[in-house]
Amino acid sequence: MLFLTEHFEYYQSNHISAFQKLDSWMTYFDKPILEDQIHFANDKSKKCVSIKLHKEGFVGHSCDITSSYYIGLDRFKSLECNVYIEPKINNSNLQLDYITMLLEALKEPENFDHLERLIETKLKDKWIEIKSDLKPILTPFLIAQFLSLVQDLVRKGLKKSYYTVQENLNSKIKGKILISQQIKQNLLKNKLTKTICQYQEFGFDTEINQFLKYVLSVIPNLLSDFSQEKQFDQLQELLHYCNGGFYQVINKKFKNLNHTENNPFYLNYNQAIKLGNQILALQDYNISSKNQQVTAMHPPFWIDMSKLFELYVFKQLKQEFPEEGQVKYHEKHNRQELDYIINTPNLKAVVDAKYKPRYVNGNPSMDDARQLSGYTRLNSVYRELGINDDTLIPAYFIYPANLYENIINATTKIETDILEINTTSKKILKSNLRKSSTYREIFLQEVELPINQYL
Repeated sequence: MLFLTEHFEYYQSNHISAFQKLDSWMTYFDKPILEDQIHFANDKSKKCVSIKLHKEGFVGHSCDITSSYYIGLDRFKSLECNVYIEPKINNSNLQLDYITMLLEALKEPENFDHLERLIETKLKDKWIEIKSDLKPILTPFLIAQFLSLVQDLVRKGLKKSYYTVQENLNSKIKGKILISQQIKQNLLKNKLTKTICQYQEFGFDTEINQFLKYVLSVIPNLLSDFSQEKQFDQLQELLHYCNGGFYQVINKKFKNLNHTENNPFYLNYNQAIKLGNQILALQDYNISSKNQQVTAMHPPFWIDMSKLFELYVFKQLKQEFPEEGQVKYHEKHNRQELDYIINTPNLKAVVDAKYKPRYVNGNPSMDDARQLSGYTRLNSVYRELGINDDTLIPAYFIYPANLYENIINATTKIETDILEINTTSKKILKSNLRKSSTYREIFLQEVELPINQYL
């Protein structure tokens, strides 16, 4: 197993022990260069992690490893090597709290419309054996997302629908009589006042709500591994809230549910069902503290941290600008999709979230600056903001303030740019703001991310 963190770069020459199995790979494969990549959702433009091994003669080896903005567990197929990437900050006692990021982001209801491609779970791929003391980061992430969705459904009101009921009624008839069952269960047993009937009821006790209630019932067992984690109380509180909305729904067991909800008011049911099916698939492989097994199986998966950061930033912006229409997320203009547009009486701006640790001390790269500057030149954006003259629209980069690059034996090229600190320009968040002296009306605004500290 190759253990890495996100934003990881490793370049090493002439060092056989760069990581486990390097020597055996070089001996086994009769090739000068071995390389492999893993992509998110088979999208070649979204590289999760890559590895390149160079064989130089009989004794010289070198290796390059690069991870991007994804955390997860998967397998390099050509090298037959498993890789595990977790969220980290540069201090070994600090780890990015991605669960709290998700829970905070999903306090904004609009974010439920943007959860697609946040996570990829490869349940149909060969599962990977991991040590029982390695808590898989997928389980709490799925649970947090599922509970947030169900909380939103309960808050709005669960969907009512017609469902079929079979009941052995006493001295009355409702719906239609089930003749064969009536004969076997009542007439042959001389229960002449009983009648087995089937009829339609309108209410909450539908199959889809029964499924969600069953998934809620298996979550406490899955959460038992994370009882010492900071987010445990938050998840428990969410679970109790969700359970309160299903008191009119009966208990029923499920292996999975195949259902598609077409009512636009209840579309969140589709995402909740998808997550529920994944949680049920995981429950048989739960790594419990009561389980004495040394290893357990876990499916390959990836979480897009840059997408999660976007959702988190959107929640921060909506908190800062709560009025309807003041912040728009992922609006398309001229076949281009902008992260955010801020349109208030006092501030009109285009904003881009960059989950790049280099921006803590670095500056906008030329490509990023060109991209964001291009957005501010679109006529449709001027019309959206109600600007009729040639005023230059300010552009803001939002970056994580407490995320640091993890580079080993590598030289990073950072664009040179002098920034004005503590500028008097308008902040979009209550944190440090920097103004570029190279590009007009381009600003960098930081946002603190939640972290865990392990002693």
